[in-house]
Amino acid sequence: MQVVAHRGVLCVMEEEKSVVVGVCLRAATPDRLIQICVDNFGPDELDEQREEYCRVFFLMHQWFMKSEELAQAFIDFYQGCDETITCDLPDCQHLPISDDCPVQQYKVKICRAVRYWIQRNPVHFAMDSPLRKATDRLGQLLLAEGNTKLKQLVDLSQVPSYDWMRNMSVRNPSNHNRKVSLVFNHLEPEELADQLTYLEYKAFRRIHFSDYKNYAVTASLKENPKLERSIGLFNGLSQWVQCMILSKTTPQQRADVITKFSNVSKRLRVLQNFNTLMAIVGGLTHSALARLSKTNACLPSETQKTLMEFTELLSSNNNFSNYRKVYHQCVDFKIPILGVHLKDLISLHTALPDRVEGNLINFRKMAQLSLMLQELTRLQRVDNIPVDANMDLVNTLRLSLDLNYTEDEIYELSLAREPRGSVSSPTTPTKPVMFADWISGVSPPDPNTINKHVHDMVEAVFKNYDHDKDRFISHAEFEAIAGNFPFIDSFYVLDADKDGMISKDEMKTYFIRANCHALRNSFKHAFHETTYFKPTFCIHCTGLLWGIIKQGWKCKECSINAHKHCKDLVVMECRKGMAAKRTDSMSNGSVSNDLTYSAKRKISQRHKQAQLLAQSSENKAGSNTSIQNNQNNQKDQVFQDDGPREGEFYEEQHLLYDRWLKSEEAREQLIAENSQLRARLEVANDQILILKSHIGVIRQNTIAFILEQMDALHMQRDSEV
Repeated sequence: MQVVAHRGVLCVMEEEKSVVVGVCLRAATPDRLIQICVDNFGPDELDEQREEYCRVFFLMHQWFMKSEELAQAFIDFYQGCDETITCDLPDCQHLPISDDCPVQQYKVKICRAVRYWIQRNPVHFAMDSPLRKATDRLGQLLLAEGNTKLKQLVDLSQVPSYDWMRNMSVRNPSNHNRKVSLVFNHLEPEELADQLTYLEYKAFRRIHFSDYKNYAVTASLKENPKLERSIGLFNGLSQWVQCMILSKTTPQQRADVITKFSNVSKRLRVLQNFNTLMAIVGGLTHSALARLSKTNACLPSETQKTLMEFTELLSSNNNFSNYRKVYHQCVDFKIPILGVHLKDLISLHTALPDRVEGNLINFRKMAQLSLMLQELTRLQRVDNIPVDANMDLVNTLRLSLDLNYTEDEIYELSLAREPRGSVSSPTTPTKPVMFADWISGVSPPDPNTINKHVHDMVEAVFKNYDHDKDRFISHAEFEAIAGNFPFIDSFYVLDADKDGMISKDEMKTYFIRANCHALRNSFKHAFHETTYFKPTFCIHCTGLLWGIIKQGWKCKECSINAHKHCKDLVVMECRKGMAAKRTDSMSNGSVSNDLTYSAKRKISQRHKQAQLLAQSSENKAGSNTSIQNNQNNQKDQVFQDDGPREGEFYEEQHLLYDRWLKSEEAREQLIAENSQLRARLEVANDQILILKSHIGVIRQNTIAFILEQMDALHMQRDSEV
């Protein structure tokens, strides 16, 4: 190791073994680092060794100084050339036209260094306003000296705009003409992988150098929204994969969804999108899905083989050695696993200090960090990606990934789908080995982001599915779209005004409410075994709950009823706090407004049959034949496909429901009015008591006064006599 001192002050430390190609510098002062950078720009082109030093220096300078300070240092070097650089030319005025003047040659080196900085890292100048002002000052200094040729080297007019890095959500529309289905069941795996890659690419390239530095220094996502948003996208995708699988009721259906996501993973591997690949494979191998033995038994051997290969590729064994080897062999477009490289940043920052003896900048550390940060920031220089974005589908997917669920909620749903059998399952959810520690603790998107995502998604849905352009979504269209959102409520819940159609405002209101009030809790029901004392029907299959005691299961929160074998299949929102308002409508002759049309039809048939049987038992005078004919005629009316007929049970349910709501409102108004009247009555009673007491006092005083006057009259009479 070689140590160099200037005027007794340690300024540089060099070593024989280089960290990166051509960088043998171990440590130096900031001024010495800048001087070495300027000296590398001679009259000839940069060779590999000199360029590698400049690349590391300009990439990593923000780790130990501000960009504005570096630009000001270049200005100071420029203005101090006359004193620091020796010119042996006789009578030299150091004018710009003097090409042989060492002072002018050094000034050219400074401007060429700044030019290299602009070309290599344009994002610094686009995002940093003080840096642009400092560069403009350098340009004005060059113009004042009449050096127009050097002024062109520091010109910033050709720096591209990086305003998109300031935004938190995807805005760039790419291809609006392609028609792509927004329905998950109809979406091709390759198309889904392409749109997820576009989402990942846009979120990844918004993360700035300063975001990585802050995370490495603090090991926290606090006040780091862009990095937090990218990690939130990872978490949301992994959870969405699990929920899309668990939303299916049969093992074969769940196996089909797993196979589809396996094919998505294949496409992501071709695209070299390792971060999204990690999220999907992490979701597929999560303990909430790994325990589903019946589902796994339905998986094709090809799917099982694919999952094993990707699990091995993304395994954390030997510090993700398999992934690192494959990633470094990839060329062109590629997206790294963010969590792996963030861990590397924290480990290196913790192991090596920023400054060494003599308060010198540890440039060896800067060189090692540059290898990591170069990979993390390389997407900022990539404008062409191997996928075409469909913004309608991107907006729909983005909202789907914004719905937040917890590990416990997903695991509870897994237990509901396949309860524990003879083989013991884990009592708590466990994360697979490929999950990194940094994915936990990420807060949900802020309300403004959610509102924008909801707006874009609703616009995309109506653009593609509102075929008659009447600004409404029909029941059939809704059923197709709902496949993208696990555990979404029924059509009738979104149709707030009960007009049989869903408007834009109704859909926006529902999804905003779902995000704000944690739709993630909607599938949890607190079922307990219950004995019913009147006929009650199952909310899932609409069948009668048979038995003498403990006929079925009832939710403590929302009071829905189900068979024992149906309660695990119920996928509808648990409306906590509604138990007091919910009536046993299915048992006393009214139908819940949240039931589907087919369920209402079945219940209507049962009630109609019960009414006919009651009529047949009461009408003993009629013949059995006429009664039977009457029953058949009535049943034919019930089963007609033309819709509800007059006199059927379910025809006026929406009217009854509206009347019930109005009566409830009137009842509440009467209760409020009654309370007011009671309060007024109590006040009046108090006033009456006060008046009575006043009257009593007045009566006593009056009697006393009368007696006194009578006594006075008697005394006067006696005196006259």
